[in-house]
Amino acid sequence: MTDFSGMDIMQGLRDGTEESFRKRSVRVGAVYNMTYDQATIAIYDFDREKAGGLPKGAFLVAAKPSGDESFILLRILKEARLPNAAANDLARQQGVESTVNDEPWSNALDEWMRNQVSLHAIDCRILGTFLARGPEGYDYAEDTDNYYAVNELMVWKPDPVTLDLIANYRHRTNPISMGENRRRVGRIRFAAAERGTPETIVRLDPTDLLRRRTVYLGMSRSGKSNAMKITAEAIYRLRESDQEHRIGQLIFDPNGEYAQDNPQDGAGLHRIHETLGRDREDEVETYGLFAPPSDPDRRIMKINFFGDRFPSQWNDDDVEKALEQLLAGRDIIREIMTDETARYTTAFRDADLAVPRNAASNHSAQVRYKRAILCYQTALAAAGLPPPSGRPSISGLFNTKLIDALKEDANPNSSNAATYGQVSTTLTTAQANHGRISWDALQAVFEGLNQFIADSKSGYSDFEKKYIKKSSSGEHWADPRFKNILKIFDTQNGPRSFQRAKDQHDPAAPKDFAANVIDDLREGKLVIIDQSTGDPQQNQKAAERIMWRVFRAQQDAFRNAASGNAPECGQNQILVYVEEAHNLLPRAGSADKLSTVWARAAKEGSKMNLGMVLSTQAPSSIMPEILSETDNWILAYLNSHDERRVISGYMDFQDFLDQIGRVSEPGFVRLRTLSLAYTVPVQFDRFNLGLNVSGSN
Repeated sequence: MTDFSGMDIMQGLRDGTEESFRKRSVRVGAVYNMTYDQATIAIYDFDREKAGGLPKGAFLVAAKPSGDESFILLRILKEARLPNAAANDLARQQGVESTVNDEPWSNALDEWMRNQVSLHAIDCRILGTFLARGPEGYDYAEDTDNYYAVNELMVWKPDPVTLDLIANYRHRTNPISMGENRRRVGRIRFAAAERGTPETIVRLDPTDLLRRRTVYLGMSRSGKSNAMKITAEAIYRLRESDQEHRIGQLIFDPNGEYAQDNPQDGAGLHRIHETLGRDREDEVETYGLFAPPSDPDRRIMKINFFGDRFPSQWNDDDVEKALEQLLAGRDIIREIMTDETARYTTAFRDADLAVPRNAASNHSAQVRYKRAILCYQTALAAAGLPPPSGRPSISGLFNTKLIDALKEDANPNSSNAATYGQVSTTLTTAQANHGRISWDALQAVFEGLNQFIADSKSGYSDFEKKYIKKSSSGEHWADPRFKNILKIFDTQNGPRSFQRAKDQHDPAAPKDFAANVIDDLREGKLVIIDQSTGDPQQNQKAAERIMWRVFRAQQDAFRNAASGNAPECGQNQILVYVEEAHNLLPRAGSADKLSTVWARAAKEGSKMNLGMVLSTQAPSSIMPEILSETDNWILAYLNSHDERRVISGYMDFQDFLDQIGRVSEPGFVRLRTLSLAYTVPVQFDRFNLGLNVSGSN
């Protein structure tokens, strides 16, 4: 295998050693007719066979027989008919009748007629013009000036060196300077039925993906994941040439094939640091619901739904930091309870637990909020979520007048007086114990308080009237937020409505793992979220929560940039990979199509140094607003006419629709990137790190 380079051609032109592409390539015919957009090429069977075939979609070059080294770049579209086609058809008919199919019908024709019927034509798309610039090599123009006289134009099937120039010419670049870092991703391939043709390597410029949108489109088992791994590897290896080129990559891995060794790849992508001889802790992080034996260093994707203790002195920011995990868990519970309709569950679900702003000087607001949070935490414990070690405290949350109002003899008209009396006793005992109380006792307290407040025959109404009368603010003791949270205790089934949250809860979690993900990405690590286990719906919500953190972090970085311009190197560059994107992106035409984090990141990410890589078997699942701004495309096999029709309106993909719908070989794709001015058919390499699968992680 020879690794040709377009740079070799340019250097050869500079020093005078490079021979003309005409001598290296195989001449196959002549331009019969040409417009500004298309050309018809006349070709004899002899020349077609000498060239080793002319597959649909292949590149051809048209130029004068000698002189100017410039050439017009063509792509084969389909067969065409010449004016003599009818006469040739008649000659073939006569030949078949003469031989009665006992021998090739051409044997019945004289030499002149055989030559006549062997002349055919193909229609080609004019892609542009490679203009020879002498010692400077080639420039590419995306059109033609129609300068050439048609009768002087001959056509060649390009040799591997010329093909290398065509496939790897950088017409445009991303304004991110990282030097020359293009990497092999595969080889040119025009047809599944190709014969042993010389291999021409195709290289990807990894920086094409930064700040840009990239789509991998194709059916299952068409090689999308393989191509994504090769791409992620190329991005990671940018640091080989310069340690400053560390791009944070985030991969949502629905099947665990990125985060684990597997039979298909051998060593998984999570071990890529080993190929550079580097320590994993500085290069790669994997996340999941549990750590398998093969990946003991994995970070667990669980949070402490109870949060940390309140700071000793109220400060809004400190309180938010202490309750960061609790509020994150609150969002998860809301998602779990989305379909709840009962009043007692919806009231709890919709209660606002946001930290009150400017409460540092308002002791009453602090008490009310702390009481609501304690009630919420008690509901978590009642749902079976293990609480953190240590007993909770009720200090300062329940005054003596309330405790007195709960006493049994203060509620003579209520049938639940004994229950209220037990609550009064429990609170009195806790206060005598420096406010310490068990979670079980707290559950009984809040269940009793819920009944006490709702009971028209209890003493709560009188207590409330006296409380309001003495209150400087005129507020009720039980504010709406507290009452809504209490409603979950209407029945024993209340807390059970969100029991599924246990799978994502860890009372010992020191920090929200989503915050860790941001830190890892900021350090330029490859981060893989293994979502191969757990509830699919909860995995989706977890991915969405992480993505919001990433989006907002990049948004803040953009706003805080002193110059207002994106950095030139890898600093703060993040690339997010989303497999099965059709499960996450809103459908075109949906009412909230631009409100989801996936749509916003894809639409707005460029200015925030946030690139998106979307993989799906359903192009229709990606909004036109996103596809119209997509710079990088990898198109594999699509068996649906409707899905192929979606992509037909973009770039030059109309030329490949038949092949995309017919050839299903894995890894056989059509590649169009920011650097390329036209689409190149490519057979992607197989992803392989070359590591022993039994090696350490």
